[in-house]
Amino acid sequence: MSIKELFFISTCIIVGLIMIITTQPVVFNTDIPLLGIALALLFFSQSVEIPIGGLVFNIKSFSMLYLLLFIRPESILILSIITLLVYIKDLRRFLFKVSFEVLQIGFGTLLFKASPNDYLKIISFAIGYMLSNVLVTIFYIKFFGKTNVKAYIRAFLLVFALSLFGSMILTTIYTFSEVKLSSLIFVSVLYSGFLIQLYYTVFSELWHKELTLEKEQIAREIENLMKLPEILEKSSKEDIDDVLQDVLATTCKLIGFEYALLSIFDFRSGKVTRISKYGIKDEDFEKLKQNRPDIKSTYVLMQQRFDVGGAYFIPNGSVDLSQSSIYRPSEYFKLEVENAWDPNDLFIVPLIYKNKTIGYISFDKPTNMLRPSKREIELAKFFAWQITRLLSESKYSVFFLSDYKKEQTYAFLMEEISKNIEFGKSFLIVYVDIDKFEKVNITHGFKAGDEMLQELRNISEEEIKNLGIFSQFNDELIMLLWSMSKSDGVLVAERIIEKFKKKYPDVSLSASVVKYPTDAQTFDELLEKIKVALTTAKKSGGGRIVTL
Repeated sequence: MSIKELFFISTCIIVGLIMIITTQPVVFNTDIPLLGIALALLFFSQSVEIPIGGLVFNIKSFSMLYLLLFIRPESILILSIITLLVYIKDLRRFLFKVSFEVLQIGFGTLLFKASPNDYLKIISFAIGYMLSNVLVTIFYIKFFGKTNVKAYIRAFLLVFALSLFGSMILTTIYTFSEVKLSSLIFVSVLYSGFLIQLYYTVFSELWHKELTLEKEQIAREIENLMKLPEILEKSSKEDIDDVLQDVLATTCKLIGFEYALLSIFDFRSGKVTRISKYGIKDEDFEKLKQNRPDIKSTYVLMQQRFDVGGAYFIPNGSVDLSQSSIYRPSEYFKLEVENAWDPNDLFIVPLIYKNKTIGYISFDKPTNMLRPSKREIELAKFFAWQITRLLSESKYSVFFLSDYKKEQTYAFLMEEISKNIEFGKSFLIVYVDIDKFEKVNITHGFKAGDEMLQELRNISEEEIKNLGIFSQFNDELIMLLWSMSKSDGVLVAERIIEKFKKKYPDVSLSASVVKYPTDAQTFDELLEKIKVALTTAKKSGGGRIVTL
């Protein structure tokens, strides 16, 4: 937390406590059963949320007003902090909520005790509590959320008016000449009816609004999708950089993000190259272009645990990301809802060309401040596919279509396998071996055996394409394929066996395919299973492929 945030929290708590202390006498309830019931009610109301004016409020404040009929506001403050302690696990958020509550209840208590008669006490508390809530929340949004306060004014005023109306319902109990159980039940039923009506009215309005938004979203999607053919038609006439920017802009407007960064992998240098952006300032983009991370380090963003239907959502704190390798907008307001987007979240969509990841688009700051929906993910993947097509026919294709060294040393290959396991990246291991190679050497001679090994190497180099790398050790060949589909590994092995068989009809190859992490979870287990599978292929007669 920053010093500014700590100063804000401390100020709210100190001012709130001063307000309570100055309203002498400070009295706390000691009736344990009553306090227990009150605590249970606050726990329940803390979990009941009502969306109003673009924000989400719980009905805890309405429960506080009702509890003022039975217990003192000082006791309500203690019980409220207990509920916050249980519900909120994040320390920063907890401290902010406590500071808000102390200030709000402090101001409410001040007006509550200053009221000239009982009839005005609950109304005065509601005015103090909600007025301080509006002021302190506006202050927080303006100086810490860095967003437009005007968007939430209507919601604050509406909640303020509803609290006032609810407090007036509760004060009807003081109109009775004598407070009896029947009058208490009457007021309780009346107040409960008000809250139930409020709840269903708000959600009915919300459902209607959701249908309207759905209709508007579909219209917006159609409008933006209609622009795509025109943009793609320009690809053969205009500069590819301008076309890519247009596609990124259309994508962001369609799925609702304010920033996007398009990066591709330069397999020749092993670095990530930034080629286009949306919403990012030119000077920031130039810095990103200069700070090029390694391709291998970006695989940490594409772990299987982050997979959301072919794209990747990386929640705040999941991985340690270097600020030089990603773009982060300035801090902005986070909604206090379950599916809220955190300013440090990251949403990336891979660019797939011939079953190989050649780059990605990273999106940030959604306009609705929520995590991407299934529809938004599918639309983002569709545009990523379109961008990949443009890249494959552009000047940038040299980065991922040019030849690069596929054969590596055995030690390098083992190190790559270990790194992929460390990052949790899904991959395949394909093991190919010449059956009865010692007999081949004896029958055909060692020179012929060496020629076969060279042919196996050449075929593997040709068939592996951009899927991965391999290493040859004597008559054995092991491949690391960057693919999530085991069928890719089987297909590569089949093509190698078929081509080898055409040149050497009397010599067979056996192969095995294992997928991480589906078939094995550790490095040793992976190598053990791939060898067991290969041994099974050989013992069953050779010339076949075994998968686990």
